[in-house]
Amino acid sequence: MLLNKKKNQVIKLDTNDNSILFVRVGDIVTDKDAKFEVPYSHNALLIKGGGDIRHYSSGTYDVFDNKAEVKNWKNGLSVEVVYIPKEARVSIEWGTPSQFIYRDKLSGKIIHMGAHGEFVVTVVNDEQFMRRVIGGKKVFDLEEFSEHFAAIVTDEFVDMFFKVVDELELPYDKFDANRKEIGTRVGKLLGNKLKEQYGVEVVSFTIGKFHHDAEQRVEGYIDEKLAEAKKREEKAENERLDDKQWEREKFKMMLGAQKDTTVQIARADAAASIASIERPRSMAAVFCTKCGNICTKDEKFCPKCGAKLAKGPVKCPVCGKINDENSAYCSECGAKL
Repeated sequence: MLLNKKKNQVIKLDTNDNSILFVRVGDIVTDKDAKFEVPYSHNALLIKGGGDIRHYSSGTYDVFDNKAEVKNWKNGLSVEVVYIPKEARVSIEWGTPSQFIYRDKLSGKIIHMGAHGEFVVTVVNDEQFMRRVIGGKKVFDLEEFSEHFAAIVTDEFVDMFFKVVDELELPYDKFDANRKEIGTRVGKLLGNKLKEQYGVEVVSFTIGKFHHDAEQRVEGYIDEKLAEAKKREEKAENERLDDKQWEREKFKMMLGAQKDTTVQIARADAAASIASIERPRSMAAVFCTKCGNICTKDEKFCPKCGAKLAKGPVKCPVCGKINDENSAYCSECGAKL
Protein backbone atom coordinates (compact mmCIF):
# COMPACT_ATOMS: atom_id res chain seq x y z
CA MET A 1 0.00 0.00 0.00
CA LEU A 2 1.37 3.40 -1.00
CA LEU A 3 0.24 6.84 -0.04
CA ASN A 4 -1.35 8.22 -3.19
CA LYS A 5 -0.25 11.88 -3.49
CA LYS A 6 -1.65 14.15 -6.12
CA LYS A 7 -2.06 17.89 -6.26
CA ASN A 8 -4.15 17.60 -3.14
CA GLN A 9 -2.76 15.06 -0.72
CA VAL A 10 -5.17 12.08 -0.55
CA ILE A 11 -4.96 8.96 1.62
CA LYS A 12 -6.84 5.95 0.29
CA LEU A 13 -6.95 2.17 0.28
CA ASP A 14 -5.05 0.95 -2.75
CA THR A 15 -5.48 -2.83 -2.75
CA ASN A 16 -7.94 -5.44 -3.99
CA ASP A 17 -6.38 -8.34 -2.11
CA ASN A 18 -9.28 -10.13 -0.38
CA SER A 19 -6.91 -11.90 2.00
CA ILE A 20 -6.03 -8.55 3.62
CA LEU A 21 -8.69 -7.69 6.15
CA PHE A 22 -7.39 -4.67 8.02
CA VAL A 23 -4.93 -2.12 6.59
CA ARG A 24 -3.24 0.83 8.22
CA VAL A 25 -2.35 3.63 5.74
CA GLY A 26 -0.63 6.76 6.90
CA ASP A 27 1.86 9.56 6.36
CA ILE A 28 2.80 13.01 7.51
CA VAL A 29 0.16 15.36 6.13
CA THR A 30 1.34 18.87 5.20
CA ASP A 31 -1.45 19.84 2.79
CA LYS A 32 -4.20 21.83 4.50
CA ASP A 33 -6.66 20.47 1.94
CA ALA A 34 -5.55 16.84 2.43
CA LYS A 35 -8.30 14.26 2.20
CA PHE A 36 -8.83 10.57 2.83
CA GLU A 37 -11.16 8.19 1.09
CA VAL A 38 -13.16 5.30 2.54
CA PRO A 39 -14.46 2.80 -0.08
CA TYR A 40 -18.05 1.55 0.04
CA SER A 41 -16.84 -1.87 1.23
CA HIS A 42 -15.06 -0.53 4.32
CA ASN A 43 -15.29 1.58 7.41
CA ALA A 44 -12.30 3.54 8.64
CA LEU A 45 -10.69 4.85 11.79
CA LEU A 46 -8.83 8.14 11.39
CA ILE A 47 -5.99 8.61 13.87
CA LYS A 48 -4.50 12.08 14.01
CA GLY A 49 -1.39 12.95 15.96
CA GLY A 50 -1.18 9.44 17.39
CA GLY A 51 -4.12 9.96 19.75
CA ASP A 52 -7.31 11.45 18.32
CA ILE A 53 -9.43 8.58 16.88
CA ARG A 54 -12.60 9.06 14.88
CA HIS A 55 -14.84 6.60 13.05
CA TYR A 56 -15.97 7.09 9.44
CA SER A 57 -18.15 5.15 7.00
CA SER A 58 -17.85 5.20 3.21
CA GLY A 59 -17.04 8.56 1.62
CA THR A 60 -14.36 11.24 1.11
CA TYR A 61 -13.38 13.45 4.06
CA ASP A 62 -11.04 16.33 4.93
CA VAL A 63 -8.20 15.44 7.21
CA PHE A 64 -8.43 18.81 8.98
CA ASP A 65 -11.74 19.84 10.44
CA ASN A 66 -11.10 23.58 10.60
CA LYS A 67 -8.55 26.36 10.09
CA ALA A 68 -7.53 26.30 13.73
CA GLU A 69 -6.56 22.66 13.42
CA VAL A 70 -4.55 23.46 10.27
CA LYS A 71 -2.71 26.19 12.13
CA ASN A 72 -1.89 23.87 15.01
CA TRP A 73 -0.46 21.29 12.60
CA LYS A 74 1.05 23.55 9.93
CA ASN A 75 4.44 21.87 10.23
CA GLY A 76 2.98 18.46 9.44
CA LEU A 77 0.52 16.07 11.04
CA SER A 78 0.93 12.33 11.53
CA VAL A 79 -2.20 10.77 10.07
CA GLU A 80 -3.18 7.11 9.91
CA VAL A 81 -6.29 5.55 8.46
CA VAL A 82 -7.18 2.01 9.50
CA TYR A 83 -9.49 0.43 6.94
CA ILE A 84 -11.87 -2.23 8.27
CA PRO A 85 -14.20 -4.27 6.01
CA LYS A 86 -17.93 -3.74 6.47
CA GLU A 87 -19.77 -6.78 7.78
CA ALA A 88 -16.77 -8.95 7.08
CA ARG A 89 -17.62 -12.41 8.26
CA VAL A 90 -14.65 -14.67 8.70
CA SER A 91 -15.13 -18.43 8.91
CA ILE A 92 -12.49 -20.05 11.09
CA GLU A 93 -11.79 -23.70 11.79
CA TRP A 94 -10.90 -24.62 15.33
CA GLY A 95 -9.90 -27.75 17.23
CA THR A 96 -8.38 -28.84 20.50
CA PRO A 97 -4.67 -29.50 19.78
CA SER A 98 -4.57 -32.28 22.36
CA GLN A 99 -7.13 -34.32 24.24
CA PHE A 100 -8.47 -33.02 27.52
CA ILE A 101 -9.66 -35.06 30.48
CA TYR A 102 -13.35 -35.49 31.26
CA ARG A 103 -14.89 -37.55 34.06
CA ASP A 104 -17.96 -39.33 32.73
CA LYS A 105 -21.04 -38.98 34.92
CA LEU A 106 -22.36 -42.42 33.95
CA SER A 107 -19.38 -44.57 34.87
CA GLY A 108 -17.18 -42.22 36.87
CA LYS A 109 -14.30 -43.16 34.58
CA ILE A 110 -11.74 -40.68 33.25
CA ILE A 111 -12.13 -40.13 29.49
CA HIS A 112 -9.60 -38.51 27.17
CA MET A 113 -11.45 -36.50 24.53
CA GLY A 114 -11.17 -33.68 22.04
CA ALA A 115 -13.33 -31.75 19.59
CA HIS A 116 -13.17 -29.69 16.42
CA GLY A 117 -15.50 -27.52 14.38
CA GLU A 118 -15.99 -24.09 12.85
CA PHE A 119 -17.10 -20.62 13.92
CA VAL A 120 -17.90 -17.36 12.12
CA VAL A 121 -17.05 -13.93 13.53
CA THR A 122 -17.44 -10.30 12.50
CA VAL A 123 -16.06 -7.07 13.92
CA VAL A 124 -18.72 -4.94 15.62
CA ASN A 125 -16.52 -2.45 17.48
CA ASP A 126 -13.79 -1.15 15.19
CA GLU A 127 -11.93 0.95 17.73
CA GLN A 128 -11.86 -1.77 20.36
CA PHE A 129 -10.75 -4.31 17.79
CA MET A 130 -7.94 -2.04 16.60
CA ARG A 131 -6.69 -1.41 20.13
CA ARG A 132 -6.88 -5.02 21.36
CA VAL A 133 -6.01 -6.96 18.20
CA ILE A 134 -4.39 -4.94 15.43
CA GLY A 135 -2.26 -2.70 17.63
CA GLY A 136 0.54 -1.07 15.66
CA LYS A 137 0.54 -3.52 12.76
CA LYS A 138 0.37 -2.12 9.28
CA VAL A 139 -1.43 -5.14 7.82
CA PHE A 140 -3.62 -7.72 9.46
CA ASP A 141 -4.54 -10.47 6.99
CA LEU A 142 -7.03 -13.32 6.96
CA GLU A 143 -4.53 -15.97 8.04
CA GLU A 144 -3.30 -13.97 11.01
CA PHE A 145 -6.87 -13.14 12.02
CA SER A 146 -7.89 -16.80 11.87
CA GLU A 147 -4.89 -18.00 13.83
CA HIS A 148 -5.43 -15.35 16.48
CA PHE A 149 -9.08 -16.18 17.18
CA ALA A 150 -8.72 -19.93 16.70
CA ALA A 151 -6.14 -19.86 19.50
CA ILE A 152 -8.51 -17.86 21.73
CA VAL A 153 -11.40 -20.27 21.08
CA THR A 154 -9.20 -23.30 21.74
CA ASP A 155 -8.09 -21.86 25.08
CA GLU A 156 -11.64 -21.03 26.14
CA PHE A 157 -13.50 -24.06 24.76
CA VAL A 158 -12.71 -26.67 27.44
CA ASP A 159 -13.97 -24.64 30.41
CA MET A 160 -17.07 -23.54 28.52
CA PHE A 161 -17.72 -27.10 27.35
CA PHE A 162 -17.57 -28.38 30.94
CA LYS A 163 -19.99 -25.69 32.03
CA VAL A 164 -22.49 -26.46 29.27
CA VAL A 165 -22.53 -30.27 29.66
CA ASP A 166 -22.92 -29.84 33.43
CA GLU A 167 -25.89 -27.55 32.87
CA LEU A 168 -27.42 -30.03 30.44
CA GLU A 169 -26.47 -33.00 32.69
CA LEU A 170 -25.19 -34.98 29.72
CA PRO A 171 -23.19 -38.23 29.93
CA TYR A 172 -20.56 -38.85 27.27
CA ASP A 173 -22.80 -41.01 25.06
CA LYS A 174 -25.20 -38.07 24.59
CA PHE A 175 -22.57 -35.59 23.37
CA ASP A 176 -22.87 -36.36 19.65
CA ALA A 177 -26.66 -36.33 19.73
CA ASN A 178 -26.57 -32.88 21.37
CA ARG A 179 -23.74 -31.31 19.38
CA LYS A 180 -25.96 -28.53 18.03
CA GLU A 181 -27.24 -27.55 21.46
CA ILE A 182 -23.77 -27.72 22.99
CA GLY A 183 -22.35 -25.66 20.10
CA THR A 184 -25.05 -23.01 20.43
CA ARG A 185 -24.45 -22.60 24.15
CA VAL A 186 -20.67 -22.59 23.88
CA GLY A 187 -20.94 -20.07 21.01
CA LYS A 188 -23.05 -17.76 23.16
CA LEU A 189 -20.51 -17.87 25.99
CA LEU A 190 -17.66 -17.25 23.55
CA GLY A 191 -19.57 -14.44 21.85
CA ASN A 192 -20.04 -12.59 25.12
CA LYS A 193 -16.34 -12.88 25.92
CA LEU A 194 -15.04 -11.91 22.46
CA LYS A 195 -17.42 -8.99 22.12
CA GLU A 196 -16.51 -7.62 25.53
CA GLN A 197 -12.76 -8.00 25.13
CA TYR A 198 -12.07 -7.67 21.39
CA GLY A 199 -15.10 -6.02 19.80
CA VAL A 200 -15.82 -9.19 17.82
CA GLU A 201 -19.18 -10.94 17.56
CA VAL A 202 -19.60 -14.70 17.12
CA VAL A 203 -22.17 -15.19 14.38
CA SER A 204 -22.22 -18.98 14.66
CA PHE A 205 -20.33 -21.74 16.42
CA THR A 206 -20.50 -25.40 15.46
CA ILE A 207 -18.93 -28.59 16.74
CA GLY A 208 -18.09 -30.95 13.89
CA LYS A 209 -17.28 -34.00 15.95
CA PHE A 210 -16.20 -35.23 19.36
CA HIS A 211 -13.40 -37.78 19.46
CA HIS A 212 -12.64 -39.76 22.60
CA ASP A 213 -11.68 -43.15 23.98
CA ALA A 214 -14.90 -43.41 25.99
CA GLU A 215 -16.17 -46.59 24.33
CA GLN A 216 -13.06 -48.54 25.20
CA ARG A 217 -12.78 -47.17 28.73
CA VAL A 218 -16.45 -47.28 29.68
CA GLU A 219 -17.14 -50.63 28.01
CA GLY A 220 -14.09 -52.05 29.79
CA TYR A 221 -15.45 -50.67 33.02
CA ILE A 222 -18.90 -52.11 32.34
CA ASP A 223 -17.41 -55.52 31.47
CA GLU A 224 -15.48 -55.42 34.72
CA LYS A 225 -18.63 -54.60 36.67
CA LEU A 226 -20.60 -57.29 34.86
CA ALA A 227 -17.90 -59.83 35.71
CA GLU A 228 -18.01 -58.78 39.35
CA ALA A 229 -21.81 -59.03 39.35
CA LYS A 230 -21.60 -62.50 37.78
CA LYS A 231 -19.17 -63.65 40.47
CA ARG A 232 -21.51 -62.34 43.16
CA GLU A 233 -24.43 -64.15 41.55
CA GLU A 234 -22.45 -67.40 41.32
CA LYS A 235 -21.39 -67.10 44.94
CA ALA A 236 -24.97 -66.44 46.02
CA GLU A 237 -26.17 -69.39 43.93
CA ASN A 238 -23.56 -71.69 45.47
CA GLU A 239 -24.56 -70.57 48.93
CA ARG A 240 -28.19 -71.12 48.02
CA LEU A 241 -27.39 -74.63 46.71
CA ASP A 242 -25.43 -75.38 49.85
CA ASP A 243 -28.43 -74.32 51.88
CA LYS A 244 -30.68 -76.50 49.73
CA GLN A 245 -28.32 -79.47 50.07
CA TRP A 246 -28.31 -79.02 53.82
CA GLU A 247 -32.10 -78.84 53.79
CA ARG A 248 -32.20 -82.04 51.74
CA GLU A 249 -29.88 -83.86 54.16
CA LYS A 250 -31.82 -82.55 57.10
CA PHE A 251 -35.08 -83.68 55.49
CA LYS A 252 -33.62 -87.14 54.82
CA MET A 253 -32.50 -87.41 58.41
CA MET A 254 -35.94 -86.38 59.56
CA LEU A 255 -37.57 -88.94 57.24
CA GLY A 256 -35.20 -91.62 58.53
CA ALA A 257 -36.04 -90.76 62.10
CA GLN A 258 -39.73 -90.79 61.27
CA LYS A 259 -39.35 -94.17 59.51
CA ASP A 260 -37.51 -95.67 62.45
CA THR A 261 -40.16 -94.33 64.77
CA THR A 262 -42.92 -95.70 62.58
CA VAL A 263 -41.31 -99.12 62.48
CA GLN A 264 -40.83 -99.11 66.22
CA ILE A 265 -44.43 -98.06 66.76
CA ALA A 266 -45.65 -100.75 64.36
CA ARG A 267 -43.59 -103.36 66.10
CA ALA A 268 -44.84 -102.24 69.50
CA ASP A 269 -48.44 -102.27 68.24
CA ALA A 270 -47.97 -105.75 66.80
CA ALA A 271 -46.45 -106.99 70.02
CA ALA A 272 -49.24 -105.37 72.01
CA SER A 273 -51.81 -106.93 69.72
CA ILE A 274 -50.21 -110.32 70.09
CA ALA A 275 -49.91 -109.91 73.83
CA SER A 276 -53.53 -108.80 74.08
CA ILE A 277 -54.76 -112.04 72.63
CA GLU A 278 -55.54 -114.31 75.46
CA ARG A 279 -54.73 -117.85 74.48
CA PRO A 280 -53.76 -120.90 76.39
CA ARG A 281 -50.04 -121.04 77.20
CA SER A 282 -49.84 -124.29 75.24
CA MET A 283 -51.11 -122.59 72.11
CA ALA A 284 -48.31 -120.82 70.22
CA ALA A 285 -49.23 -118.05 67.78
CA VAL A 286 -49.10 -118.54 64.03
CA PHE A 287 -49.40 -115.61 61.49
CA CYS A 288 -51.56 -115.96 58.38
CA THR A 289 -49.28 -115.20 55.45
CA LYS A 290 -52.22 -113.89 53.42
CA CYS A 291 -54.10 -111.50 55.69
CA GLY A 292 -51.75 -111.30 58.70
CA ASN A 293 -54.27 -112.63 61.16
CA ILE A 294 -52.82 -114.20 64.31
CA CYS A 295 -53.90 -117.84 64.57
CA THR A 296 -53.18 -120.71 66.90
CA LYS A 297 -50.65 -123.33 66.06
CA ASP A 298 -53.37 -125.97 65.96
CA GLU A 299 -55.41 -124.17 63.32
CA LYS A 300 -54.74 -125.44 59.80
CA PHE A 301 -56.73 -122.69 58.06
CA CYS A 302 -57.07 -119.01 58.90
CA PRO A 303 -60.45 -118.41 60.54
CA LYS A 304 -60.49 -114.89 58.99
CA CYS A 305 -59.64 -115.43 55.32
CA GLY A 306 -59.65 -119.21 55.01
CA ALA A 307 -56.10 -119.37 53.74
CA LYS A 308 -54.09 -122.46 54.60
CA LEU A 309 -51.71 -121.73 57.43
CA ALA A 310 -48.06 -122.52 57.19
CA LYS A 311 -45.86 -123.14 60.15
CA GLY A 312 -44.43 -119.93 61.48
CA PRO A 313 -42.80 -118.18 64.40
CA VAL A 314 -43.90 -119.05 67.92
CA LYS A 315 -44.66 -116.39 70.53
CA CYS A 316 -43.44 -116.96 74.03
CA PRO A 317 -46.49 -117.16 76.31
CA VAL A 318 -44.45 -115.71 79.19
CA CYS A 319 -42.47 -112.73 77.79
CA GLY A 320 -44.05 -112.37 74.37
CA LYS A 321 -40.81 -112.93 72.45
CA ILE A 322 -41.32 -114.20 68.90
CA ASN A 323 -39.23 -117.31 68.43
CA ASP A 324 -38.40 -119.52 65.49
CA GLU A 325 -41.02 -122.16 64.73
CA ASN A 326 -38.63 -124.98 65.58
CA SER A 327 -37.66 -123.45 68.95
CA ALA A 328 -38.51 -125.59 71.98
CA TYR A 329 -37.65 -122.93 74.50
CA CYS A 330 -37.89 -119.10 74.42
CA SER A 331 -34.61 -117.48 73.52
CA GLU A 332 -35.50 -114.54 75.72
CA CYS A 333 -36.72 -115.99 79.03
CA GLY A 334 -36.12 -119.75 78.61
CA ALA A 335 -39.76 -120.62 79.05
CA LYS A 336 -40.89 -123.86 77.40
CA LEU A 337 -42.76 -123.23 74.17
